[in-house]
Amino acid sequence: KMTQLDLSYNAIHAEGASALAGALGRMDKMTHLNLGYNAIYIGGAAALAGALGRMDKMTQLDLSYNAIHAEGASALAGALGRMDKMTHLNLGYNAIYIGGAAALAGALGRMDKMTQLDL
Repeated sequence: KMTQLDLSYNAIHAEGASALAGALGRMDKMTHLNLGYNAIYIGGAAALAGALGRMDKMTQLDLSYNAIHAEGASALAGALGRMDKMTHLNLGYNAIYIGGAAALAGALGRMDKMTQLDL
């Protein structure tokens, strides 16, 4: 079973993120996922949220440079809150602003193994 996947710098956009979501949701052994620099936008973040919520072994997730904005961060918050093994989370350069940070606050508070966080 796959434990690490790096699809960064592939310009998959929201459509690609939506297409990947079903497969990712079945990868329950995944520990490292990098989808940075893919311009998944709000729609892609929302599509990935359900899949990410089933990936409870995830320790490192990179969704940087995807323009998910506050709405995408809000969509991801519930899934991230179930990832209690997370040590590294990169949501940098996504323009999540105050609204996105507020939406993520509860989830981040449950990630007690977190050692690196980029917003």
